[in-house]
Amino acid sequence: MTIAFLCHAGERRMIKQFDKAGLKELNNQLKKQEKLIQKLTKQLQDGGTITSKKPVQTQEDFVSETVLEGASTTVDSIPAVGIARDDGRIELYTNEEENDIISITPTSYVHETQAKIAVPSGYYLNLIGAYLTAATRQYSASAIVLADANSNTVTILNMDITNNVGTAGPVANGRDVAAAFLYPGWVYFYAIYNPVTGDIASLSSKEKTTPTLPSGYTFYRRLGSSYLNGSGNLITTTQYGNRYSDTTFVLEDGDPDDADTWQALDIRTAVPPTAKSVFGYFGVTANTVAEYGMAISSVNSIAGGIGVTIPIITVNASTDYQPVGGTFFELNLPEEYTLYWKASATGARYGVKIIGFIDDL
Repeated sequence: MTIAFLCHAGERRMIKQFDKAGLKELNNQLKKQEKLIQKLTKQLQDGGTITSKKPVQTQEDFVSETVLEGASTTVDSIPAVGIARDDGRIELYTNEEENDIISITPTSYVHETQAKIAVPSGYYLNLIGAYLTAATRQYSASAIVLADANSNTVTILNMDITNNVGTAGPVANGRDVAAAFLYPGWVYFYAIYNPVTGDIASLSSKEKTTPTLPSGYTFYRRLGSSYLNGSGNLITTTQYGNRYSDTTFVLEDGDPDDADTWQALDIRTAVPPTAKSVFGYFGVTANTVAEYGMAISSVNSIAGGIGVTIPIITVNASTDYQPVGGTFFELNLPEEYTLYWKASATGARYGVKIIGFIDDL
């Protein structure tokens, strides 16, 4: 009896010690999970995203208590079950059956693009820019990605915005400065996003990379550009994606300084400094019965350029449509605003007409 009693008492002591150690370990695990949830919650509140090569925790072992803070409301301590999703997100529920999700929606939470979409930062779909009036231009897109100064991104769907360059700013759908834009010259248009209100708007600027954003707007993306002519009016260009349609003579009845010598051709009235390439026609724009040669290039050499011998022209030359005997060209623009051309003889008879360009979007 004595031996049996001692064994029974020993078992009770072992069970008691095991329970104490087990509860201590469980409590430590719960504290770790609570700190993890607090860390993830703060990261979301600060506008960050959560990514992981493997689930943060499984449904079975991620049970804890924590205090969740929203935009400006503190929620009482509640049981939280964290479910790690395949796309890197983590969702919190009040029970393991996932019946009641706990929403965390601080004002700085702007990452509407889920990780599983994996949209590149330069992405746009069906981007269209159109002339409306001498002061307004419209932009639309099925989808477009904007970024902030920290390279965080947000995807905007079904964008449709209009900008008025006559509206003083910095203000949404107007200019980014108070003073009117100087002209002639290029104006750049942006899509801008306010993560607090969720508003998407437009902005016009003379800056091609760093516009002055209106208050509250932190995400932006350049959509395109347009030229303000000598009257301060927008020209009637159209745009699909990064390709523009334009109609501008940059050389009409041109007379070379010297025969068979390359010289620069300023095309700033036809393309912005952000243009990557340009296309159009070159040929003669005046009556001629002789045979002349002309060449055009993107560099100060025929290497990498286009050359042509203009055939004998026996009809009246016309500038209404394109240079007579014109040859199509498409050239890269390693230098802003600049092409090069030369001709076999002097005389005011050469022309270059730009019909479009590819912008760096």
